Amino acid sequence: MRTLRQTLDTMDRLFEEAIAFPGRNRSAAEVRAPWDIRDDENEIKMRFDMPGLSREDVRVSVEEDVLVIKGERKTAAEDGGDDSWSAKCYSSYDTRLRLPDNCEKEKIKAELKNGVLFISVPKAKVERKVIDVAIQ
Repeated sequence: MRTLRQTLDTMDRLFEEAIAFPGRNRSAAEVRAPWDIRDDENEIKMRFDMPGLSREDVRVSVEEDVLVIKGERKTAAEDGGDDSWSAKCYSSYDTRLRLPDNCEKEKIKAELKNGVLFISVPKAKVERKVIDVAIQ
């Protein structure tokens, strides 16, 4: 019987091999993640790969301080006769990201282009006050 540690080690190894597989000649460090988040002074930019999904299949919303990104696609091909199987396909995507306090939730923009979802989250201008505290 395998120990829990052995099982976890095996799962880690399988996951690392799965990530390195797509470009057999590439190292694991060169594999592109299916999402990317960049945070700069004025906004947070996000990119999510959503291949095969159209604008109608994707929903982006803000629930309190959480950005919710959902995608769902269901397809069913016509039955080709008695001797063939019907082709059905289902895929879904659901992720939730906590937004920082200094973002303008009402001004969030999203655009889906060629299976890639781009989201822009503008940051509110926050004036930082420095208050000197007297030491006694």
